[in-house]
Amino acid sequence: MRIVVALAIVSSLVMAVPAEAQTRLPRTSPAERNTDAINRRIQQDQQILGVEQDIQSKSNQIRQNVDRDRLFAPRYLPPVPRAGCGRGRIC
Repeated sequence: MRIVVALAIVSSLVMAVPAEAQTRLPRTSPAERNTDAINRRIQQDQQILGVEQDIQSKSNQIRQNVDRDRLFAPRYLPPVPRAGCGRGRIC
């Protein structure tokens, strides 16, 4: 009986090892690691480019707002002197 139990335990351990081995991923090759690194750099460059484009867009928007404000800003006009009319007189 002990032998049967021992064989059952050993066989369950032997059966479990191949199942665990199948869940592990194979090692990546140097070429695959290099490709992954290049792809990461490309993604980072694209993110940086997107941020730079956002900054440029916002800068242009601010510049347009400032130009519009300058164009339509009220201008100071000096008072026009009335010739011949003093204070309190009707002309």
